[in-house]
Amino acid sequence: MPLILKSWPVFVYAIIISVESIFIEFLTNFLHLSPVLLSAISITLGGLLLLLVKYFIIDNKHTTKRKATIFSISKMNLLYASLALAVGVSTWYDSVSRIGASKEVLLAGPLEVVLVVLLARMFLKERLDTIKIAGVVIAITGFFIAVLSDVNSIETVLRPSSEPIISFGDIEAIVSAFGFALGVLFLTKLVSKHSSIEVAGASLLLSGILIGVLLLFSFQDLAISSQLSPAQAPRTIIILILFSLLPFVGALSYSVGLSRIGAALTGTIGASNIIITLAGQITLKELGPRKYFPCRIGKSFGILWYSNNTYA
Repeated sequence: MPLILKSWPVFVYAIIISVESIFIEFLTNFLHLSPVLLSAISITLGGLLLLLVKYFIIDNKHTTKRKATIFSISKMNLLYASLALAVGVSTWYDSVSRIGASKEVLLAGPLEVVLVVLLARMFLKERLDTIKIAGVVIAITGFFIAVLSDVNSIETVLRPSSEPIISFGDIEAIVSAFGFALGVLFLTKLVSKHSSIEVAGASLLLSGILIGVLLLFSFQDLAISSQLSPAQAPRTIIILILFSLLPFVGALSYSVGLSRIGAALTGTIGASNIIITLAGQITLKELGPRKYFPCRIGKSFGILWYSNNTYA
């Protein structure tokens, strides 16, 4: 089967993850939803939907005998994958709310590619060919350009010396890359034994529950969520349900990619979400909805710097 036919789910993933990142910025900055609350609910709902489709629709059509589930025969790999994904998702959402979708993807995207390719080589024994090596070099270069982008900007010159060059949001983006890369390592093992939809659903559900536990210890996030008025609650619930469809589709398409072409190639192709995210935010900016889609396009990408009073 040609590579393009095998890898098309990964391109779907790249598009979905870009849209999700842009909407995280919108929902957390304009609607003032807590990043932890948003990630906990959307990820849990997305995983639950996937498992409902798997166990009550797909399985009922193909077999009448109940099969052993991922929770019973691969529970340790599932737990490790979910822990890593919980770290990756929670820091990703919070990082986007702090530094914007564009800078987050410029930091986390290249680093994640490097980590996934190297981990796949070391632990999964996947082949590291010339194309992947070139991709790693480009990714490393892009990562350091993104980190140092503020150093060369006028804003940094005018910034008080006490303010760090690398912000907390930048650090969260880097941590999210490590979380996702480790998660991919265990997800690849899971998709070799279980269906893509079951792996995606179980890992999302468990990681969402783990983030929910984190939410219980985040008093500020609980306070924000408890301030919703009765009039706001129905709208917020509808938004969260609709938003959960993004991780629903994204996780499924990524798991399908892992089962078809492996971790290294999936991570490399999935990195196209960097370009898609930047292009999407530039398009939104040119169309004029600045009030609704605040965004930053870093100088590190070599084009423009957009800022919004939201980040002042």
